[in-house]
Order: sequence, then C-alpha cells, then structure tokens
Amino acid sequence: MRILFTYMGAPTTPDEIGDFIFRFLYDVRHHIGLDVPGARVIIKGIAKARARQVKSHYDAIGGKSPLVDYMREIAEGVSERTGYEIELGMCYSRPLLEEIEGPFDLVFPMYHVYSSSTTERCLVKIRELFGEVPYVREWYENGKFVVWVRENIRAGLKESGFENPYVILSVHSLPKRVIDEGDPYLESHQKLAKTVMEAFDSPWEIAFQSKFGKGEWLGPDVPEVLERLKGEGVEEVLVYPLSFLVENIETLYELDVEYKEVADKLGLKYYRARLNHRSPLLIEAISEVIENASG
Repeated sequence: MRILFTYMGAPTTPDEIGDFIFRFLYDVRHHIGLDVPGARVIIKGIAKARARQVKSHYDAIGGKSPLVDYMREIAEGVSERTGYEIELGMCYSRPLLEEIEGPFDLVFPMYHVYSSSTTERCLVKIRELFGEVPYVREWYENGKFVVWVRENIRAGLKESGFENPYVILSVHSLPKRVIDEGDPYLESHQKLAKTVMEAFDSPWEIAFQSKFGKGEWLGPDVPEVLERLKGEGVEEVLVYPLSFLVENIETLYELDVEYKEVADKLGLKYYRARLNHRSPLLIEAISEVIENASG
C-alpha cells in the first residue's frame, strides 16, 4: 500500500520563501485578478516584495517553517504504525508533487477539514500528475483526533496556570465568497469546535486569523475578539489553532508574536496552546482513518 500525504507546504529554507509565495500566487492567479499577459513576471515581482516583508517573521522562528519537517515526522510515525509506504508531496514547497514518483493507492490530505481552497487545490494537482487516485476527503470527526485536540487544549490550560480562562479557537480565515458558494469549511469547523468543547466548562468561541488579500473575509479576527473580551472584563485568554496539525509561521509568529503583542497592550493574560504532533493519539487517529479508507 503506497500512500501520498499532501498539503500546500511551507518554506523549508530561507531561500525558498520567495519561491513558495510565487508558486502559490501563480497557482491562484485566476482568483486574485492576475491572470493577465505577463502574469509570471508580475507575480515574481510581487513574491519577491512579499518575501522581503515576511523575512523577519521567519527569522524570528529560526529562518524557515518547521511545517514540512513536522509533517514528515507524522508520516514516519503512521508508516511505522501501519506498515504502509508513505510519501510526502507538497503543492508549493519541497518536496514538490511534481518531483515525486507515483503511482499511489490513496491520497491523504493533511487538512482535517475539507475546503475547495486547500484540499481540493491539492487534489487537482494530484489528478493532473497521477490521474484519479482514491482519497480521504476529510477526517475531523475521527474520535481519536477529537481527543487529541482536547488533550492539546488541556495541556495548554495546565501550562498557562489560568484559573478562569476564555478559550478562543483560532481558524484560518477564507474569503467569504468561498463559503457563500457552498464550501463546507466554516460549518465543519463549527461542528468540530462544538464537539471538542463539550468536554470543557470554559466559555469559548471561534475567531479567525491569516487573512490575505482584498475583499470580505470570515471574521471576526482574533485581535478584534481580544479587544471585545477586554471590554467585557475577561482577564485570561487561551488560544488554540483549530485549523492546524503542526506548528508553522501562522502559529509561531502570527499567534505567538503578533497577537500576543495585542493582548499585552490590552493588559490581557494570553497563552497559546501547542500542537503536539508527536502525540500517539494523532498517529493513531490518522492510521485509523487510512486503514478504514484502504479497507
């Protein structure tokens, strides 16, 4: 059994930041008004400028994102647990999908919640390269995965030392038009959040992060919610990144640096719960999903 684990990816070296941004923007040029003559040159310029802007963000977390390395660790753990051969292939960073060899018996997107903006984009590339391959659409309802999320939140609550925290479940935002067109992303995250938080007494809500580009996006964003909570007399806030499996620039910089600064200025006690990708629970959850899909 040969399985492809896939994701959009993240820069694996400082030199790959610009290339990663270019590959992503060029792929979505139809959706951002850049499908024009000379698009490649235009987007290369935009990617270089954006890379310069975010270089300091990556410098703050070690010069690169750990995302690919951590996903490789998950793949190795699942391979050891199941005995299946697992290959890692990314849309926009190395190891690139076009640089690996098929065929594959199953595709496993490392997005636990399906979206046309993420999962489907990977699947389109995979179809172009390898033809039709069976795939797991989404897997956020797996019981062991839900327990894994709860364990991460419990660990964060314990580490924070908070006595009466308000929990923010941070979700990567999407353009509102994507949801209006029928994408299940928001509803799925709402279902996951409700299921996870049934095990806790703390007040909670979903907020959004990582808006990119123009137009109306899902909100409110985390800083808006922090400001509102301060006005309501909340003193302690625990943030958990519900959209992610592993640490990345959006957790280690956006949540840990940028939003922490917002909380500090507001006088809020702020703690961000970690993503324990090495937990046996996560490995068992993914292994179970794959075994069910391949059986």
